[in-house]
Amino acid sequence: MCNFWRLTLLACGLVMFTISTRPVVATPTVYFDRDNSTASMTSFPNSQAKFSQFLSSLSSYGIDNIDTAVGMNPALVFGATGITATTQGVLAQNAPGFQIGSQALLELDAVGFPQVDTVFTLNQYITAFGAFVIQGGDGANNNPTTFRLRNTATNAFVDVPLQIGPGWGFDNAFFLGVTDTAPFNEVSIIESTDAVDGILLDNIVAGHVPEPGSLALMLLGGACACGRYARGRRD
Repeated sequence: MCNFWRLTLLACGLVMFTISTRPVVATPTVYFDRDNSTASMTSFPNSQAKFSQFLSSLSSYGIDNIDTAVGMNPALVFGATGITATTQGVLAQNAPGFQIGSQALLELDAVGFPQVDTVFTLNQYITAFGAFVIQGGDGANNNPTTFRLRNTATNAFVDVPLQIGPGWGFDNAFFLGVTDTAPFNEVSIIESTDAVDGILLDNIVAGHVPEPGSLALMLLGGACACGRYARGRRD
């Protein structure tokens, strides 16, 4: 029995060492669901359920609901987390019927400005990002879109492709959340028909997933506890 617990503790130690020393490989997990009609953003149960599931997977997060954002390319603040973001290509404005609170972020090209990708640049590295996207792919708009998560220091990135439209409802909305094992500090929304399919964004989330090492620590703690219990029974 003593040898068994020694081997168990050794195995747990090897797991911890492997987790702490292996190369970081980007393995994004995607949370997505949509509502084809939202009754002017008064009912969007599928998107809200996915939003809640996404939040429950995070160890910490903040939400900017855009209601206090100001003007063109506003700065975003994610609660008390200390995470902030600069923005490119968006305008904070009242958009009745296409917002969750009192404002949403509208793409600048939808109001006559030159076309640019929507970009969020974070002040620190995160492992989770999400947003409600409103009125994408409505009618004939066929808008395959890439959500790019990038580490600006190394220029490493991972792309999350999403088919938006065609034929989605005029007041549709979806929630997209992405978590990644590799930290990133920039998110770009790259649309194939950006100049035509003006989208709005709301309730933007930035945060972190649980550290992978926590599982190994739990295993080690459990093995130690079992070992003490086994010794106590022998005594």
